[in-house]
Amino acid sequence: MDLQNILENNDRVFKFLEVKILDVKPGYSKIQIPYKEEFCRRGNVLNGGIIMTAIDFAGGLATLSVNDGIDQVTQELKVNFLEPMYRGPFTVEGKVVRKGRTAVVVQIEFRDSEGKLGAIALGTWYIIRDRTVKKEGG
Repeated sequence: MDLQNILENNDRVFKFLEVKILDVKPGYSKIQIPYKEEFCRRGNVLNGGIIMTAIDFAGGLATLSVNDGIDQVTQELKVNFLEPMYRGPFTVEGKVVRKGRTAVVVQIEFRDSEGKLGAIALGTWYIIRDRTVKKEGG
């Protein structure tokens, strides 16, 4: 399965961020995003929302690598911003901490091109096992 092409062709945000998948293996993902002026706030520092979005992609890919259901959604994501980020490209690594039946907990690190840790996150992804639609009143 070519995740890079699937996501580029089906996820506008993934394509907009120019995410490159560097590695995905069971319980792990590593992606890269470029430095672009369009991603920055004043002072040419990467916007926190861009950082969170990249973190969400890395955590989601790490979850996907162990997902035995039919889909998944981000349930919770907590980010600590540690340093301003302005030296790209940036790498984001997700590592599964625990996989349960319905939830996967992932730790994610966001680094600049020099390896400086700019943000660290802990997230939970909910595993969807079916898409049964319940009818009203029944």
